[in-house]
Amino acid sequence: MTIALGGNEMSSDLTDLVCQLVKAENECDRAKADSILAQNFTAITRARGEEQNRDDLLNEIENPKNPNIHRIVDVLSTLGSGDIVVVRSVVTTMDQADPKASPKRFRNIHVFEKQQGTWLCVAWQVTALKQAL
Repeated sequence: MTIALGGNEMSSDLTDLVCQLVKAENECDRAKADSILAQNFTAITRARGEEQNRDDLLNEIENPKNPNIHRIVDVLSTLGSGDIVVVRSVVTTMDQADPKASPKRFRNIHVFEKQQGTWLCVAWQVTALKQAL
């Protein structure tokens, strides 16, 4: 995992949470993801155009459609102040069962809210990026 940010503590904490969410997806770790998603998490909008609520997202993390997908995250920036912060990242996915398949890249936008002193993810947007030629 690569974190490319200036060094303030809030940015570091939030980028670490994004990395932990991606790790939870890689490891099918529902409990880890559950601890990072707010109870009032609105939805993830997947690159495939599907919107999932909190329960559907946690179910897919625990039982992925393709368990061979491995994700690597590059956290690029954080923006926000007060109790709301947006973390932008690029996640690259690779199918470990098909080494000849080209990696895919996705822009991820995570919205975090500080709730009772803890940063929690309240929304997530994923957009497919064009592949390099």
